[in-house]
Amino acid sequence: MARKARRQASKKKAPATKSTTSRKAAATRSAAKKPKAKAATPSATRDPLDTFIDAAVVSLGVTCDAAWLPAIKMNLEVILRQAALVDEFALPDETEPAPVFEA
Repeated sequence: MARKARRQASKKKAPATKSTTSRKAAATRSAAKKPKAKAATPSATRDPLDTFIDAAVVSLGVTCDAAWLPAIKMNLEVILRQAALVDEFALPDETEPAPVFEA
């Protein structure tokens, strides 16, 4: 109940006085002087595969030479394209696995 009373009391505004108006003007001026945020940060424009590779290296606890990164990225791109082809092929729910043939 006390919170509700405080909210209602804060909603009632006193008439604007010179000091209140000057504070608002000062706040507006200081907000205008602040530098604006950059549109794109380097991490936002970074390729998700590079982020994935970095995370995998850290989580597996292995070291990776920087010269290997382009080859790792290329192989991941090929694997993901192949996986997308398999995923595109819709199978009906009645489909059963193929029998295993042994020679």
